[in-house]
Amino acid sequence: MRLVTLFALALTLSGCLVLETKQEDFYTLDTRYLQLCRGTSNTCLELALVAPGIALADPIEEAYAQQLTPPNYPLSLAKMMLDPADGSYSAKPADENGRYYVLPINDKTTVAWSTLNSIFDWIYPDDND
Repeated sequence: MRLVTLFALALTLSGCLVLETKQEDFYTLDTRYLQLCRGTSNTCLELALVAPGIALADPIEEAYAQQLTPPNYPLSLAKMMLDPADGSYSAKPADENGRYYVLPINDKTTVAWSTLNSIFDWIYPDDND
């Protein structure tokens, strides 16, 4: 038992055993590529999903009390998320170029994330189910 504890301690101190405990409680909106990401991770969804999945986007429109407008539904969604009509939150610039914005995790942004996920699943169904 003592040997196991020493081994675990050595791995931890050497950096080989790092437990990821960082919690990023925000979304990042990339205004150049129109992607919504979880924190600073590579877990991202393209806003372009709303174009073919516009029929499934009602939850987003209801949450934001706004309509996604043609012809560019992804840009319309980005604008909606950056500046909600009710002013319930403020997007904060994450860089000096204005490309990335930090959005809080709240009822509106969570609905947008979940809806984009649902549209993705609808477009790209998992054949393994």
